Amino acid sequence: MIRSLLLLLFVVVPLREVENVKISFPVHLQQEKIFFSYSNDNFSQQLRRINGRLTAEIKSINYTHLNLNFRVFLNERKLAELDRDTKEFVMSLFDDSISFEQYFKNVSIFLEKNVKYTEKDLPQDTASVLLNRKANCVGLANLTNFLLDCVGIKNKFVRGFYLNQQGRNTFIPVPHKWMEIHLANGVRFFYDPQRQRFSSNYILTRYDTNFTAVRKFKVLLIEKSKQVLN
Repeated sequence: MIRSLLLLLFVVVPLREVENVKISFPVHLQQEKIFFSYSNDNFSQQLRRINGRLTAEIKSINYTHLNLNFRVFLNERKLAELDRDTKEFVMSLFDDSISFEQYFKNVSIFLEKNVKYTEKDLPQDTASVLLNRKANCVGLANLTNFLLDCVGIKNKFVRGFYLNQQGRNTFIPVPHKWMEIHLANGVRFFYDPQRQRFSSNYILTRYDTNFTAVRKFKVLLIEKSKQVLN
């Protein structure tokens, strides 16, 4: 009986997945001012120096602890600027009683099923992404920005690196772009339209970072842990 109740509780109440990672940067990056400490409601990045080396302690939490169940309304001024096909597309993701949680889910499902990731040199503006149904992280972020603007949800672009694992304790940072969503109640959280979730595999950089001027580098994993909380 108790076991059944616990299983029911886990189904009804989403679990929070918390990841913690500590990484060490190579020596030649110690003096570069492209990284900084930052935190919001599902991510934090704290920079420290340990034994003379620059390290980052990164923590991420999935979205289940955020209350996204509130009404959203169409931005009529934004819609008035759109052509008929684009307006119909937006309306296909929306209905008059929709919550932000459901609209956000609809957007994520559309991106996952209908926009294929590609590294080809294609236009990354919103109209081109909708036409070609192909994009890289920039195009996916542009489309997400547009769809959030259509329901009046503030958001901004974020730049940094995604950590691709190479070997057991080594990661290769790859330049990446994602979103920070700002809700009216003060909640701010990261969302990656390309990967449909957020994790500790990200390093945040200043927005004016010139990635072409940053030499390719590796980071060393010092510690990693994961917790699942109710």
